[in-house]
This record gives sequence, C-alpha cells and structure tokens, in this order.
Amino acid sequence: MRYSKSGMYWCFFIFLSFLSFTSLGYGDGTHRWAWGEQQVDNNGGDSVLNLWRPDPSPGVFSLSQHWYVGGSGSSTQTVEGGWQVYPGFYGTNDPVLFIFFTPDNYASGCYNLTCSGFVQVDNTWVLGGTLAPVSTDGGTQYFIRIQWQLYKGNWWLFVQGNGNYIAVGYYPGTLFGSGQMATNAQYVKYGGETDSDSAGNAGNMGSGAFASAGWTHAAYQRTIYYIDTALTSHWASLSANQPTSSCYTIDMHNNSGGSWATYFFFGGSKCPNSAGGGIIAVCSFAALLAMWTLARLWRRNRTVSV
Repeated sequence: MRYSKSGMYWCFFIFLSFLSFTSLGYGDGTHRWAWGEQQVDNNGGDSVLNLWRPDPSPGVFSLSQHWYVGGSGSSTQTVEGGWQVYPGFYGTNDPVLFIFFTPDNYASGCYNLTCSGFVQVDNTWVLGGTLAPVSTDGGTQYFIRIQWQLYKGNWWLFVQGNGNYIAVGYYPGTLFGSGQMATNAQYVKYGGETDSDSAGNAGNMGSGAFASAGWTHAAYQRTIYYIDTALTSHWASLSANQPTSSCYTIDMHNNSGGSWATYFFFGGSKCPNSAGGGIIAVCSFAALLAMWTLARLWRRNRTVSV
C-alpha cells in the first residue's frame, strides 16, 4: 500500500497535538463526540445529566458534560464540567464530578484543582469525587444538575443533587486575560465524549446504548437552557452532531413542550478505529519521525433518582 506525503504530514501534526493533550492529562488518543450546540452570546447555561458507569476501555475516558466556548483557533477558550469515568486519572471506575478550562485552545488548562485557577468556596461537592449511585438499565435513573454562570466577571459553578443548588466556586475572569471568555461565551455545547487508546479504539459513551434506546436505557441531558448576557434564561435550540454515528449517536428534541423542554439522548458502545491498520501504521511511523525531528531541533457525592 502506498501513502501520500499529505497523509504523512497529517499524522505528524496529529502527533504534535497529542503531545499537548498529554501534557494536560487530557488523553492522548482519538477524541469522539456526540453533542448538541447553539451559537449564541451567553453567560452560561444549565442542564440535568443522568449518571452512568460506562466502561471506557480499551480507551481512556468517557464523559457527559457542558462546554461554554469563546474565541477561535489558538485563542479558543472554554469552561467545561460534568461527569467523567477516567480510571487512569482518578483511580476509580466510577463517574466523578469534574471541571476543566483552557484559555488557549488546550495548550494549557487543567482538570479540577490540579493547577491554579478554580476558586472553591464550598466543599459540599468534591471536584474529582465519585458520584453515586448511578442509573441502572431499565431501572432507576440517578442524576445531577449543573449550571455555569458568568456573574460579575467570574465563571461560577453551581451543582444540585438532593437539595438546592450549591455555589461550588468560580473560575476568575482574569484567567482568560483579554480573551473572549472574559466577556461572554459564544457557543453552548452539551453532550458526550470518549478518548481512545493509541490504536484509535474507544469504549462506551453514556450508558453504552445508542440514543434510540431512549428512556431508562440511554444517557440523557434534559431541561437544557442557556443564560443570555442580560442574565435571562432561554430554552436552548441545539443542532445535533454525531460525526461517528456508527459508534455514537444523539437524538435531539428542542423545546419539546413537556417538562423536559430541550433534551437529548446520546451514547453508544465500543468504537473501533474506522481508519484501519494502514493509517495506524503510517501514524506510528510519523510519530517516530516527529520524535527524531524534535531531537534534531532541540537536542463521594450525592445524586438524585427518578
């Protein structure tokens, strides 16, 4: 089989991007998503996320989360949070409450309190702490509610389980310098993500069931709204994205008129690398080439059930 120079360069740049992900503990494989998004100036948003214990193997992690995004290219900035199963990072197979931010398109930033940034003002919820109990297939569904809100210049995190919202803490707006997220976000995004092993193989997203499995079987987020820059709430109107639909799907319902308003089901089972062994071999060679070139150049929390 013959490989083009453009394919080699593509793998080379992917390898370099993997280096930056690895330095953050963000995962070093192929990231796949099923998500809904809306382009709108906003100061955050809110949703209910039901909890599962997906098996991320042979991949690295699996999650359900919010993203609030501003800027573009190398100036992309985000505030993120939800639940995540990441055994290699947290030392448990259970879902944990997590947050993440980046001021510079993932060149820097971190999870939870692993770098300076997030200011925690209430310890009721443990960042990186396990969430239990979790939902059962065909049975009781357990959930948490998460809200991010840019208020008086800081990005505040609110979490609700059994009881009222708790203001957990905030990312100071100064973390984003003169970037977009110091003023407001430009996108709201909600959904799931997996990270693969080095061969491109990933595990379950959500419950491990496709979105079409629906209530008590698939993972969901519901009552999704965004907060505009005047701090008024609006039901989100999300466009659905499922770029690897053979692995992971999303079933979107915008402003349904019911108590769930805007909601979606999402997820799927293990995902093989659809590119095949040839690309893996090329990228492995590209990784070696990249390293050679560089050497030359540089010589437990509570949840709610329904």
